[in-house]
Amino acid sequence: MDWLQPFLEVRAEGLHAPAFDAYLDPTVPVPRAILTHAHADHAVPGHGEVWATAETLALYRRRNPEWTGPGRPFFYGEETSASGIAMRFHPAGHILGSAQIRFEDAGGSLLFTGDFKRRACRTAALADAPHSTTLVTETTFGLPVFRFPPRPQIEERLLAACRRAFDEGSTPILLAYALGKAQEAAAILAEAGIGSVLHGAAWKLLPEYSAAGFSFPGSRAYESGPPGPGEALIVPPTCARTPIVDKVRRRRILYLSGWAIREASRADFDADILLPLSDHADFDELLRHVGEVAPRRVLAMHGYAGDFARILSDRGVVADVLPDLAERAAADS
Repeated sequence: MDWLQPFLEVRAEGLHAPAFDAYLDPTVPVPRAILTHAHADHAVPGHGEVWATAETLALYRRRNPEWTGPGRPFFYGEETSASGIAMRFHPAGHILGSAQIRFEDAGGSLLFTGDFKRRACRTAALADAPHSTTLVTETTFGLPVFRFPPRPQIEERLLAACRRAFDEGSTPILLAYALGKAQEAAAILAEAGIGSVLHGAAWKLLPEYSAAGFSFPGSRAYESGPPGPGEALIVPPTCARTPIVDKVRRRRILYLSGWAIREASRADFDADILLPLSDHADFDELLRHVGEVAPRRVLAMHGYAGDFARILSDRGVVADVLPDLAERAAADS
């Protein structure tokens, strides 16, 4: 698609940046990958070389201990150039180390968001919106039905639900993705003086969070014992119907995800409480990002890409869907 030129081109492996001979979040192992963040659907194992923020590199190594390839770390705002094209990493607000990638030459610029959100949180740098000629944006929640309540309101509901469970003699069980959501939930609880017990998949990532300056007082690993009075259990949603949850006889299950805006999620996870605490931009945040980046054209990808592109077009924005890229499952939303 001409809109991507001269910065990117669509190949079978994914989006290729010719100037740097690298792929953005490729879905298969490649000689050189530029990763926006460390979620598995964007950071598959086996790349020859990885360019990413230092935090993403550390998380990638932790989640793929067999990988011994070279990594090139980037700071937010750091720029590198090749063949007359500059590339810069910008914060995405999605999870620890997540980045938007911006390309620029004398004739224009392109911003690739990766997964992002605009709301402030405790464990990821606040996203910015650098002006760019072309915007390639994720649209996981690109429909008007996906409008999340204010972040403080969601956190208040989370804390109230935990305290109510304690008062009833129950254990609050938080279904939260192992990278990003689990650590954010643990930070929210810690600030309120509530202890948490983390599933091993989330606990093993805490050294990378500690290296980035985050702490989780009152948190401990599930391996040290099941949750006791006054402690919440944090596990991935895939554990909803497994022994780690079933053996907690008195429990209140809280599902933390943007998909919790859907009432159907209650049955999907046997959840008592649905809390739309998301690491992705909701519909209004997507519109805000488009407005602040102020591109001449927008390419939508993932989720409700076609719907969001049509909505933008109806609002007078030149928009289309990024072609020939397989939809990724929104398992980290």
